[in-house]
Amino acid sequence: MSTKEQRRQKKLAKKRSKEIVKRKELARERNSLQSLAGQMKAASAGPLDQCLMSAGLFQPDTKFGSVFISRRMRDGRVAIVKILVDGLCLGVKNVAAFVCYPADQNQILEDMSQSELMQEVPLAKARKFVEGAIAFAEQFKFDPHADYRKVEVMWGDTDPNECSEAFAFGDHEGKPRFVNGPYDSLVLQQQIREKLQTHAGEGNYSIVVMMDPVDSASGGDWSDGPELDADIDEDVIDGRAVPRIR
Repeated sequence: MSTKEQRRQKKLAKKRSKEIVKRKELARERNSLQSLAGQMKAASAGPLDQCLMSAGLFQPDTKFGSVFISRRMRDGRVAIVKILVDGLCLGVKNVAAFVCYPADQNQILEDMSQSELMQEVPLAKARKFVEGAIAFAEQFKFDPHADYRKVEVMWGDTDPNECSEAFAFGDHEGKPRFVNGPYDSLVLQQQIREKLQTHAGEGNYSIVVMMDPVDSASGGDWSDGPELDADIDEDVIDGRAVPRIR
């Protein structure tokens, strides 16, 4: 083989190698978008669409409600994260995340308005509040809902310190107060009681029983969508399959 032909073969091999690397990168990107966690990561680079917080989060006797974040994706859809926050005790209690179309998002927000008064806030304020609630709960060994770590990329590079407001958590004395919800089983309530007794100490917490737990076999939960029952890393949701959230 001539020297000229050898050079030509080397160039062809180098070109093929680059094409293989590019195909692998595209394949990895497609695979990552098959999981909702991957979709959230991709969406985190997109422009913010809406950031809303429930008015209940700012009521000193409840400090309970939803944080709603959506970002626009390149294909015209929106990625949505809804975080249920308990600022009195548990921090991030639940997380729902999915991808849908703008018209579907409007319907979701309309449904939410039936149970919560949502108000638009800067993303920095929402992040500061959520992370403050997490830090408060972690003092008593309450970790945020497992799916939170998978969707927190939706904050993007927003600096919570851009928000100058100060938020207080716990009751009026800064002590944790657990108020049970309809989907908090008796077993869960007992576990929470034991953690508060161990990590807050007698007299340094309170428990308010508002309602009996709903039979898990007869109803859904806060997210109320079968698509959201699976682990987010394994969840693949069609863009038109919009879960009902409340």
